[in-house]
Amino acid sequence: MTEYVATRWYRAPEIMLTFKEYTKAIDVWSVGCILAEMLNGKPLFPGRDYHHQLTLILDILGTPSLDDFYAISSHRSRDYIRALPFKKKKPFGQLYPNASALAVDLLEKCLTFNPKKRITCEEALRHPYLASYHDPDDEPDSPPLDPSFFHFDNGKEQLSREQLKELIFNEIMS
Repeated sequence: MTEYVATRWYRAPEIMLTFKEYTKAIDVWSVGCILAEMLNGKPLFPGRDYHHQLTLILDILGTPSLDDFYAISSHRSRDYIRALPFKKKKPFGQLYPNASALAVDLLEKCLTFNPKKRITCEEALRHPYLASYHDPDDEPDSPPLDPSFFHFDNGKEQLSREQLKELIFNEIMS
């Protein structure tokens, strides 16, 4: 699948490293990036390209732990990270000294490198930082979409350029 699922600055590291399926954790990462921008008034990871984006993420989060490193399924991605210098995590509290401790806590939980360890949507909605906005009766839950919904590249080779133009034209005219 293509890595162009999210705007680069808000793209979760797993999209760039091992993307196999779209999960809610990817959306949670993006929410964390938006929260960081709201707290500081500027993007946290304004990468110029794929490599720069990953470098910016690791500059803040530090080198992944061994568990997180080996959770990356792509050998090529692990080789890339292994070749980078070791980096210590920068405390979010120091990056956002004017933010409340609860905001920083939610930010850290949203921007956790390993998507399996990242806060879930449901947990984020119950987080104390969002307590004044939390309303379980107004937060509908629905079953996940069929994974095939996200197979964006399937079938893209099946239509000719002329067929695609005709479909677009017909859609516009309808």
